[in-house]
Amino acid sequence: MLNLHVPVATVLELSREPGTLEGYGPVTAEHVRMVRPHSFRRILVDATSGRPIAVDSRTVPVDPDPTAAHRQVRKVLRPDVITDTDEPQHDPSAGLARLVDVRDAHCCGPGCSSTRTDRDHLTPYPEGATSARNLGRLSRRCHRAKHSGWTLERHADGSTSWTSPLGRTSHRPSPHSPPPQVDLDQRSPRRRKPAVGRPSTNGRCTADEPPPTTLEAAIPPVVVPDGEPPF
Repeated sequence: MLNLHVPVATVLELSREPGTLEGYGPVTAEHVRMVRPHSFRRILVDATSGRPIAVDSRTVPVDPDPTAAHRQVRKVLRPDVITDTDEPQHDPSAGLARLVDVRDAHCCGPGCSSTRTDRDHLTPYPEGATSARNLGRLSRRCHRAKHSGWTLERHADGSTSWTSPLGRTSHRPSPHSPPPQVDLDQRSPRRRKPAVGRPSTNGRCTADEPPPTTLEAAIPPVVVPDGEPPF
């Protein structure tokens, strides 16, 4: 099962921001529209940093009709109050673990982008709570470094700072960027019809035959998934 993370503005064809395919990397808006998902999951992000702050616990089946699917996406665009609740146990619940995994994307250690990670308590449990603000993803190597003299500081925008035992500090930027600023009430731009013509020897089109169809023109708008199975 593939998980594809896509900005809502791209789903609604109001932006050309790329998506991100888990385990692969960036995916263009044109290729996003080739996806025929079974369901989607809403991820709420901070408006200034783009850092995920909440992930819905359930997926929503996608309507097979593209117009109805767009209405589904608009329907979930509602404000919510997000509370970072402490959990009493050491290991996070499934919902909290999902948020940490989506939010951090990979290990935040200096020069490390491993996706094989532990969910580390910034302040060790039980002194530190099992909560989103105190959990983060670290590879085994970076996890051991944190417990062997390195100091980790997490910042609100998702960036981190590491200080070595010798006092040298390195900064790791956030894996996220601010969402595009668009008017969600505006209509999607009308697609241009391809010119009719036939290919010429110089690679351009002349009259009689249509040019090669682009991916964007060939693929109708769809809702793009983001989350766990069947998502």
